[in-house]
Amino acid sequence: MKSNAHDFMEQPHPSAQGLANKQQALLWVYHWGYSTAPVLQSLLRHRGMSWTTGSVQRGWLRKTGMTARERVKVVSLTEKALAWVEHRSNTLLKYNELEPHRISPITIWHNLLAQRLTIQASDDGTIRSFSTERLLSARSAPGTKQPDVVWFTKKGERIAIEVELTAKWDRRFDEFVARVIDALSTGQEGEKPRFDKFAVMTTSKAIATRYSAAFQPGASLKVWRSTTKGTSTVEQVIEVPEWVHQRVAFTLISENGSTISASNPAAKTGASGSEAEPT
Repeated sequence: MKSNAHDFMEQPHPSAQGLANKQQALLWVYHWGYSTAPVLQSLLRHRGMSWTTGSVQRGWLRKTGMTARERVKVVSLTEKALAWVEHRSNTLLKYNELEPHRISPITIWHNLLAQRLTIQASDDGTIRSFSTERLLSARSAPGTKQPDVVWFTKKGERIAIEVELTAKWDRRFDEFVARVIDALSTGQEGEKPRFDKFAVMTTSKAIATRYSAAFQPGASLKVWRSTTKGTSTVEQVIEVPEWVHQRVAFTLISENGSTISASNPAAKTGASGSEAEPT
């Protein structure tokens, strides 16, 4: 089932609006793992701050102070909320955040920025749905690397979004490039690519420049393998295909997710609208 990010808004009666807010916000937290009151405020079109406070008081959400780039209070589902959401979901997701200490401080800022980007893009009116990383994992073979979120446009395009706040190097970087190329490539038996485009979002101009150069036609790409000693070695060096750069975009964003500059029109594609829940 697919639902618009604001499908549940503007209900005719306060009780219906309250239920709509509850369904939208709890599903959002379920699909992303956790969120914050300001993010939910944006999702619910400025109803979220008071709604979040009330939901914590009523035992639907648990608020935990954590340190990411700065001190932040994240909200996650309680046992009661998880049971409520699972009763209404088509696909069950493993929800580790019932124990907030299992939330990695390293990934908090990254996750919240992906949420902000998706909500902001939802208001642009250019996409019809989206799927988070854990929703994608529920439909994929175990071990399949997923982007942070996928935006589905009204034109039928599947745009994989990668938020890059710190640079990858050596094998991790080369394997990132290789995974992107593989996800954009037609299968050996003619299967359509997993995604139509990739958009890399970053707050660093240096990251955008370096990553963009790695996807240019003819750029060198190292293929690595693990040795019996547990180290890594370069097995061969190949060239990036000529067509790849036309389907990978780079967008420089601010700390709050606003676009500063984009490398091509694909990077400016907005995520207006909906969250896709696998059936």
